[in-house]
Amino acid sequence: MTFSRRKFITAGALGLGGLVVTERAFDFFSESKVKAKIVIVGGGAAGITMAAYLSDKLRHDDITIIEPNEIHHYQPGYTFIASGVFTPDEILKPTGQLIPGGVKWMKDSVVELNPDNNVVITAQNGKVNYDFLVLVPGCVTDFNQIEGLSKETLGEGNIHSIYDFNGAKKCWEALQRLPEKKAGRLVFTDTYTKLKCGGAPKKITLLTEDFLKKEERREGFQFDYFCNSTNLMTPKIFGDRLQELYDERSISTHYKHRLVSVDPVAKKAVFQLLEEPTQAKLPVTDETELLTVDFDFLHVTPPMGTPDFVRNSSLVITEGELRHGGWIKVDQETLVHPDYRNIMVLGDAAGLGTSKTGAAIRMQAPVAAANLVAVMEGKEPEEKYDGYSACPIVTEYGKVLMCEFGYDKKLLPTIPFIDPGIERGMWWILKAHGLKPMYYYGMMRGLM
Repeated sequence: MTFSRRKFITAGALGLGGLVVTERAFDFFSESKVKAKIVIVGGGAAGITMAAYLSDKLRHDDITIIEPNEIHHYQPGYTFIASGVFTPDEILKPTGQLIPGGVKWMKDSVVELNPDNNVVITAQNGKVNYDFLVLVPGCVTDFNQIEGLSKETLGEGNIHSIYDFNGAKKCWEALQRLPEKKAGRLVFTDTYTKLKCGGAPKKITLLTEDFLKKEERREGFQFDYFCNSTNLMTPKIFGDRLQELYDERSISTHYKHRLVSVDPVAKKAVFQLLEEPTQAKLPVTDETELLTVDFDFLHVTPPMGTPDFVRNSSLVITEGELRHGGWIKVDQETLVHPDYRNIMVLGDAAGLGTSKTGAAIRMQAPVAAANLVAVMEGKEPEEKYDGYSACPIVTEYGKVLMCEFGYDKKLLPTIPFIDPGIERGMWWILKAHGLKPMYYYGMMRGLM
């Protein structure tokens, strides 16, 4: 019997998960006996992971997940679909197979939040009462903010985005056609809002450049990267290294630019020039300074925010830079809503001062679950989240810059004795072969 390299590495990752399961042997007497009705709004990574942790901590659990989608997407895999590393079916699983046993699944969509009365209102089932609420609806993309573009029209005019499943598939088809063209201008954009996986726009830029290099067609193509900010990334050590890579590989950076419209027929993109970066939505007037750019291939990062039922509620941040986007107010350490003690907030919709990633959810969920149980028992929430997030930025096929940090951009490397500012092959192995099984069989089962 022979093992491929990929199967060997995957088996190793699963073996690690087995050790975690063994270490966390079931302890009946450690379960809380408190009883309450818990409703989880959102059945994505954060919602299912929270359900797993709560099921483990509560002896008499009464947990309902409200989630309309029957298929769960491993969204970190979108970049690898767009670059040909993953096939589309590799990142899909039925939602029902992931929800922990004993947890009720309401296939419905929330349309309104009424925290004063401990009620959520859904499209099909109407009022749903709760004692405690876990608010994890994720964030939504808004391609329509860019004039001339919608999610449905991705691919037309060679305009693409990896922030959509079908868009990622079309992006890979387009990348494979590039070597035939032999020359052209490839334009990549970032967005102005907070976004999930903020490293993804850089990943697809660098992977596209490396793809053409491997196809021996790099020389005829011009690369341009437009972004709202004044750097490629923070903390500075990672932004500096990415800038070095962009400069070495002749990828031109254009700071303080915001994409406002596209013309897929004429293949033109229009950017608004900014005096200073901001997360605020800015109007385009006759006095707005604009730049029109021709392209042969355009990759778009859309603006993002919370779903309308969150934006229209009393739970959102109303002051400071994070007021833009409808992000939910939350204590940065305990993950308890400051105005409603019976509401926990985590995941992409949370107004946290860190990056929105699956790695962040992995660290938030055990803190939120432990603090929720504490509040249910009438105690103070004592567990604290340090803002940990991680973004494995793929710099080429075979190498990854592992960016790990917390609040105030503090470096939080998993392996502290190696230089975090260098891309490495071992992080590629983890990204390409280890993270997906760890996600499904570790994190989403509340085991790591």
